Amino acid sequence: MYCEGRLMVHLYIILDEAGDMGFSKGSSRYFVMGAIVAKAEDVKKIRRIPKKAREKLGKKKKDIPELKASKSNDKIRKFVLDELYKCKSAHVSAVYINKANTYGYIRENSFQKAVHYNYLARVLIVESLKSYLESIGYTSDKALTVEIFLDRYHTTKFRKKNLEEYIRKMIRDAFPYEVNVLVHQKDSQGEPLIQVADFVVNAFYRKLNGKGNLLTKFESSGRVLKFKQIY
Repeated sequence: MYCEGRLMVHLYIILDEAGDMGFSKGSSRYFVMGAIVAKAEDVKKIRRIPKKAREKLGKKKKDIPELKASKSNDKIRKFVLDELYKCKSAHVSAVYINKANTYGYIRENSFQKAVHYNYLARVLIVESLKSYLESIGYTSDKALTVEIFLDRYHTTKFRKKNLEEYIRKMIRDAFPYEVNVLVHQKDSQGEPLIQVADFVVNAFYRKLNGKGNLLTKFESSGRVLKFKQIY
């Protein structure tokens, strides 16, 4: 692909999360934010994965409005991740917090929760992108476009009003060359990319909670960019 005479690299980063940001007795122990990073050439294949998975559910369930990892069995979870693994450019990544270690000023202040949420997103997006670009041998003579997909349901709860500009700025500030950044806040029910990301972050979440590991193929092939505890 070319852009004004330059080779172009076009990447997608698709985010989702597992657990919650609450601190009540019934809240989750961990909060995990995960991502898929892939080249544009594989995006159509990734979008088809939920449809393929539905075909394995049988007539009664194949028309469910949204495929969710938390409501699927291990067979379907494994199928989705195996299909994602077949997309050669796809890597996965996650950051997480153990909420028992969260400072009191964050627990008690909704504004600080929003700031904290945006910090986690920045660490995940920027560090994953840096690792991915290094893995593919990216050089700045190529034009770089990055499209970010987020689940609208999550981002409306804790986002800054200027979330999209915040994401664009944090990427541009992190790199010494020009990056064209596009941000999409989508309804997960209508966006298959986010449904697949849900299975990725669920796999990281289940691994943290000792419920098995469906990421071994990604791990053994070096396609886990990051699995980092923030605290």
